[in-house]
Amino acid sequence: MEVTPATGFASSSFSSSGDSTLYALAQCRGDANTDLCRKCIKDSGKVLHANCSNQAQAYIWYDLCFVRYDIVNFLGNWMVDGAETSMFNSVDTHNLLAFIPAVIKVIENLKSMVRTSGDDLFAKMVASNITNLEGVSIYGMAECTRDMNESTCMECLDHVEGLLHKECRNRSGCRILHNSCFLRYETYDFFSIESR
Repeated sequence: MEVTPATGFASSSFSSSGDSTLYALAQCRGDANTDLCRKCIKDSGKVLHANCSNQAQAYIWYDLCFVRYDIVNFLGNWMVDGAETSMFNSVDTHNLLAFIPAVIKVIENLKSMVRTSGDDLFAKMVASNITNLEGVSIYGMAECTRDMNESTCMECLDHVEGLLHKECRNRSGCRILHNSCFLRYETYDFFSIESR
């Protein structure tokens, strides 16, 4: 499966001589440049081949890409019980009364931006000059896999947002990765570090 450099996305299905079909998806983060996108997908394929070649399904998340395959047709669908994981910054935030509402606002803005992004289903933003959080900026990102439509993307992001509020409550940075979407926020600029 070759990821189209212009879009950073590809999905496909492969049938063997028997009745089984393998469904696959590869997607680069919406702001990844072409060379990093290609390298990330290629590296993901190598890791999946080396570690998961006998598995009926597998997922791999990197900062710049996501690759998935399954014998169940997942394309265009998302499931609440899909594969997901969380990663968070071990540093707690100091001013919860100001920080948590600011994170909630960033997430809501990101979801709105994704909703209006067309087929990209990707958004990133920086919130600065936050009341009672002097000198703190919140960097946020949200994305759905591009086999989703707007409605299923929003369902997935709503689900992930609920997990983020439970698992990342006091953290200065967190990401929830689902096999169809993700949300992330940090208090440092992770955009430029990872996508160039």
